[in-house]
Amino acid sequence: MSASPYSILQDFELRCRTNAVGLPSGEMVEDDWVGIGFSLCGQHLVAKMADVTEILPPPEAIRVPGVQAWVKGLANVRGTLLPILDMGAYLSGEFIHTGKDRRVLIINKNNVMAGLLVEEVFGMRRFKPELKIESSLLDVEALNPYLNGGFSDTQFKWSIFDVEKLVSHEKFLRVV
Repeated sequence: MSASPYSILQDFELRCRTNAVGLPSGEMVEDDWVGIGFSLCGQHLVAKMADVTEILPPPEAIRVPGVQAWVKGLANVRGTLLPILDMGAYLSGEFIHTGKDRRVLIINKNNVMAGLLVEEVFGMRRFKPELKIESSLLDVEALNPYLNGGFSDTQFKWSIFDVEKLVSHEKFLRVV
């Protein structure tokens, strides 16, 4: 006599439970540090992925009179007026040259929303947390107040550009 469909399912369930392998413990899993790689002042930097909401080509900006020279102007980005800030001029006084590689990193941190004009964006970068270096990897003094350690991979040394340090810095907040 053949087995009933119900008994076949019971047998299948019993074999599955007997041979099942447990899932790895969540405590052992450590997430990679993920960020956006970019170039500024000729240096390789990386910002936390959560700090960059969008990357886009430089939008057309309308100059605002009476502001710092590093403020390129205001741009309409999807219905939101954003200040576009030349980070090269902000940090070193040297404006970022016109080029096809220039990009704007849109940030929104601590109620400060802005577009940061950078030299080039390299895309997403992943690093193992245990490879983090606590000290600065750069000797560029203008960048030091905004750095928070770094990582090294097979090609470059990446300093972590801390967006929170930037948006809380008095110089950054004084655009007039």
